Amino acid sequence: MEFAVAIQSLRDMKLTEKPWKPFDYQNEIEAQTQTVFFEAWETVYGEKRRPDRLYFGSEFCQYRLISSAAVLKVLEYSQRNGLAFTFVTPYVHNAKFHALTTILTELQQEAVRVGEEVEVVVNDWGVYYHIRKQFPILRPVIGRLLNKVIRDPRIADYYDNEDAPPRAVNVMKGSGLVSEWFGRFLEAVDTVRLEFDEVIQGFGQEMESHALSFHYPFGCVASGSACMVGFMDSDKKDKFRGDPDCKQQCQRYTFELKNKQFTDMTHRIFQKGNTAFYAHNRTLIETGLRRLMQAGTARVVYSPRLPV
Repeated sequence: MEFAVAIQSLRDMKLTEKPWKPFDYQNEIEAQTQTVFFEAWETVYGEKRRPDRLYFGSEFCQYRLISSAAVLKVLEYSQRNGLAFTFVTPYVHNAKFHALTTILTELQQEAVRVGEEVEVVVNDWGVYYHIRKQFPILRPVIGRLLNKVIRDPRIADYYDNEDAPPRAVNVMKGSGLVSEWFGRFLEAVDTVRLEFDEVIQGFGQEMESHALSFHYPFGCVASGSACMVGFMDSDKKDKFRGDPDCKQQCQRYTFELKNKQFTDMTHRIFQKGNTAFYAHNRTLIETGLRRLMQAGTARVVYSPRLPV
């Protein structure tokens, strides 16, 4: 099993050294999930261990794209510290697509220079196509946003239950990426790896034909261009119209979402920037890690922070 730590800013590089160690700017939910994750880790795997790989970049927001100089700095940090490197990309509109292409160009040049392939997680089919056509040294990984699974904490628990209708359970525990037709497409394009959220209802399909990664301890409920915190100061008539006036407000504010109609949810929900997440509880993490230990070859991707 490979262990990766995912970060989104230069400030977080130090978190890859001992990701189980509390840090002074983590919020309450990040502290709680850190404790729960490594308790479950020690139960399943025994002692904590240093990561094997560093993920760098935002999966969720094009306004979190960082300069190519910063990406190369993290790549150099990874090489110097014996960590494999994966660059993570979000879905992008036209303007940011050009900025992303600049980063990919410099990553490919560096990969050629050192004679190593570089993984790039893609969460946009246009970016995936572009990499395969223009950047043959870069190895695209299908990100979790392109993996269509049901991630609704309001109802997911009801389908991890022996009394649930079998046909409904089959749908709830399915994944678009490992369906028959999508499987044919992925085999034809020699896909490197598929990424998953650890979902509350569990999985019901065989997934042994691909290399897999599973993200902890935050699962994505939904993501989109409308940014809650980016439009926080806008007049009501202007909210969620066009692009937000992004000042990286997501790095200062996180909201917990509650619903009076669903008072028995076993997973808390948080909104950071343009994305809603459910926080994994101890049971979900431990169940997932035990499954991966049996599989042997999967990758665990741990995010110390809510990953926007």
